[in-house]
Amino acid sequence: MANLRVINGGDGMPPEPDWSATYSDVMDIALARETWAQVTREMHQAGTLAVANGHAIMRLCNFRIIYERANRAAAEQGAVIKAKKTGVLQYSPHWIVARQADDSIRALEAELGISPLRRSKVGRTPKRAAPKPSDKYLKRGRDTDR
Repeated sequence: MANLRVINGGDGMPPEPDWSATYSDVMDIALARETWAQVTREMHQAGTLAVANGHAIMRLCNFRIIYERANRAAAEQGAVIKAKKTGVLQYSPHWIVARQADDSIRALEAELGISPLRRSKVGRTPKRAAPKPSDKYLKRGRDTDR
């Protein structure tokens, strides 16, 4: 009897990226793993998870990390800062990045059907039913009725 081995990506579950290949900060890696687990669990429960969603989920995790980093910096410096050379008030680059990451997060959440507003609007991933012997018979019967 052959030993069976579980392979990531089976049953519609996309394989989780190796976050340590992208991030060196342990907090970023932890946030990426937590976000991945949360999103895939929610999508699995909703019946909308598919291997094809892997890249969108990965982008969502990346944007959440970018958002958190930029948001921390903007919280410390403020949303409006003085320009170094002119002293004129301007939006903080960190605040702008946080806003853009937030926009991307919202779009991806909507696309994946995980934002609270969109949950009810996303359909389940279609599942193929195993063909039954009666399917061939019924199809043949319909074809001959015409």
